[in-house]
Amino acid sequence: MGERRPELNNKSAQTAIFGSTLLLVAVFALNILISTGLPGLRLDLTQDKLYSLSDGVSPLLRALDEPVRLDFYYSKKSAENLPNFRTYGQRVQEFLEEMVQASNGKLSLRVLDPEPFSEAEDLARAAQLSRIQIDGAGRELTLGLVAVNSVDEQSVIPYLDPTQERFLEYEVMRSVISIGRLGRPTVGLVTSLEMAPSLDQQTMQMKPGWQILSQVEQLFDVVPIAESDTALPDGLDLLWIVHPRSISAELAVAIDAYVLQEKPLLLCLDPWCEADAQAAEPAFGMQGPQPTSSQFDTFLGAWGLNWTRGYFVADRDLALRVQATTSRGVEVMDFIAWWNAQSENLNGDDPITKGLTTLNLATTGAFSIEEDAPTRLIPVVRSSENSQRMLTAQLGFQIDPGTLIQNFESSGEYQTVAARFTGPIKSAYPPVKTEAAVDPALEELLDSSSEVPTGVANILVLGDVDFLSDNNWIREERLGSISLGYRTFADNGSFMLNAMETMAGDPVLAGLRGRGEYTRPFDRVEALRQAAESEYLAEQERLETEIQETERRLGQLQQAQAGSQATLLLSPEQEAEVDQLQDKIIAARKQLRLVQLNLRRNIEQLGTNLMLFNTIVWPLVVASVSGLIFLMRRKVL
Repeated sequence: MGERRPELNNKSAQTAIFGSTLLLVAVFALNILISTGLPGLRLDLTQDKLYSLSDGVSPLLRALDEPVRLDFYYSKKSAENLPNFRTYGQRVQEFLEEMVQASNGKLSLRVLDPEPFSEAEDLARAAQLSRIQIDGAGRELTLGLVAVNSVDEQSVIPYLDPTQERFLEYEVMRSVISIGRLGRPTVGLVTSLEMAPSLDQQTMQMKPGWQILSQVEQLFDVVPIAESDTALPDGLDLLWIVHPRSISAELAVAIDAYVLQEKPLLLCLDPWCEADAQAAEPAFGMQGPQPTSSQFDTFLGAWGLNWTRGYFVADRDLALRVQATTSRGVEVMDFIAWWNAQSENLNGDDPITKGLTTLNLATTGAFSIEEDAPTRLIPVVRSSENSQRMLTAQLGFQIDPGTLIQNFESSGEYQTVAARFTGPIKSAYPPVKTEAAVDPALEELLDSSSEVPTGVANILVLGDVDFLSDNNWIREERLGSISLGYRTFADNGSFMLNAMETMAGDPVLAGLRGRGEYTRPFDRVEALRQAAESEYLAEQERLETEIQETERRLGQLQQAQAGSQATLLLSPEQEAEVDQLQDKIIAARKQLRLVQLNLRRNIEQLGTNLMLFNTIVWPLVVASVSGLIFLMRRKVL
């Protein structure tokens, strides 16, 4: 037996070599097969399928009415030494290529590098794409997209922000659909506010419109309807009413008839509309414009929908932090009238709020129905249990957040501030039989029944209009005079667009907003950074407090000396104070530098440990296990 062991070992070695060679050939063959025969085959193993198109995108692209060309402007050479931009640029290009492949010929792609003095640079400038200076030598970087249809209509994304990657699919799809579909849903807008761009009568300059309206107009045909109009236009797919104040009687009748037919209504009311600070009664004896309350009581009463007009929802747990001027000076404190709804306050089963994480609300109202009501009120957004309905009379020009907190008494109940309202409702403006019938259809309905006309509600109600205002969810990013586009810091805009798309548009788009996070940070590194940052900020705050106290003391000494006719020279006491202050500043700065140094060292050490673990420890583990298996097999043989 001992003489045959070498022969067996040689056969085993030959078998292993043959198997490894065969496996290597199979891998190469599979790669060639996939790259040539199946170029679109991909395997996405990420947690949220971040690198795959969402369900419904491919059918939506194939259903476009006309072809769309995507011009992707990417300064590839400028991004070579900028890892974030280089990685994201490659990611965007791969994503666009995947969209083109899924469109069945409806999309095409051009990748253009707008190098200096090139034709691509001229095209990028003509499209008003953002240009970012990346060094003092004048080098610029462009990362933007222009969608063009067959009649040269354009939809431009000036800047594809790497920090907004979770919205990439939605932003691109919105641009494509806005110019690739011939027929768009029609939205009728009734509002007392100036949401569209308008002329400022004082400065005689154009005021920018609300961004929410601008974004809605990219996907819908918006028809403005004045409150003084006498009828609704034909062919509306959705009626959008924002802060109604003085709707004419004729228009109210038309709205009533529209709602009774189960047509979709998006209703935005506000008990204290800060965006409409005009022509209101002075509060607390103070003169000047005051926020106003929406006027829609006749409809709500007929429908059996209770609304807290005159009351706003205060939330102690979700309150936003604001800077407030108090008797003690400027302080940062909770303002319970403004609050931030988190994912747990949103209905995760509703397509309107699915995938959203944060909404900013300001002096919002609440809705409810009676327990025995035939209608249904399905909450979409609600407060925490630590909330209360408070009188809007407590609000004024100089609102003291501290006073609101002192007057706060938790109700221990959730408050519904946005909801779907469905079910049977009665007419708010039943027709009155007269000799001359105004509306033949309503006259016929009245003749056939002595009862008040009824219908079925298909309504989404929101108790906050300031929710739509730019300062609550979006801001323009600028680099000097160059606009980099707009960056969202809350999901308010996505909420409204989702609502419109689920009620009158294509619900597929609603599911594209707010996909999973692409960034996978090192948790321990992030924890170290946060801990050091907290220590740094605490040290900075201590330093600022010392400076303020010393300056206050200096002011007292100077005040005492100012009473004399002597020149205001520093006294020995003041000089001592100044010296002490300078010593404190120097010492504190040293401490701050030490904190930053320790932070950098800790992170570098952790990075080194991770590198050693991945390059040395893991290979040793794999080699040891392989060697152990080899020895065990040899022993068996």
